[in-house]
Amino acid sequence: MHATDSHDGDYKCTQDSDESFHLWIYFDIKIRVLTKDASLVLECANKSAGEKLQWFKENVPIHTALAGNENLINIDNETGILKLEKGSEVLYGNYTCKGTNSSTEYRIVQKPTAHLPDSTSVVEGEKLHLTCAGKQSPGIKVSWTFGDQNYTRSTGRVKLGWDHERNIYGAILMVDNIEMNDRGNVFCRVSYNWSDTAEGHMAEAQTFLRVKDKLAALWPFLGICAEVVVLCAIILIYEKKRNKAELEESDTDQSPDTKPTPNKDSDVRQRK
Repeated sequence: MHATDSHDGDYKCTQDSDESFHLWIYFDIKIRVLTKDASLVLECANKSAGEKLQWFKENVPIHTALAGNENLINIDNETGILKLEKGSEVLYGNYTCKGTNSSTEYRIVQKPTAHLPDSTSVVEGEKLHLTCAGKQSPGIKVSWTFGDQNYTRSTGRVKLGWDHERNIYGAILMVDNIEMNDRGNVFCRVSYNWSDTAEGHMAEAQTFLRVKDKLAALWPFLGICAEVVVLCAIILIYEKKRNKAELEESDTDQSPDTKPTPNKDSDVRQRK
């Protein structure tokens, strides 16, 4: 009943025949990025010659809304053009130019930011889940590059989801059944218009996706088992050699009590 930019995104309808239909909804508002080092000019659309125009910020007359900061704006009374002289946080927000029979809406936002971890590791066959973090204003659009293909909506095993905490569609990337050849760089790009690639109007982040062998977790265990087997074999060989050496030593040793004694009677007879 009351559409806002939070409803912007991809909608899907599925019938019993498994046939699906997609609908894209765009919120129609002019978004302008205000940077620190540049001024910004806003014009009233569909104005008539000599028409009296008024500017509002958040539905409050602009001079009242920006009381104490009038030096940041300049309004041409003849053309109705509003000029934001320089970047300042107090200027961010919704502006409306109202005429007799026309109205033009703008949203002034800051430059978006994007952040991803330097690297991401996923086991082969499992799901990749990434969130394009950063400081963004309402109306931001997020696109992804995965496997050298660009995505602005869900396609195949690549799914784009809502970041419900910030209410941003597409900020979450999910890829099912990660494969070894998926290894590589993954990019997320944020802007207020996908065609706006000006440096001050968009931001980009990347992460390097590492895909681990699904059996990689077994290698440490198998290594420990191999070490135990080798150690047991060494102990067994050593014990066998030691037992053999002790057996041979016991066979060759002779006690002094077993030596033969001379016959005294025969010695006496020889002397006689």
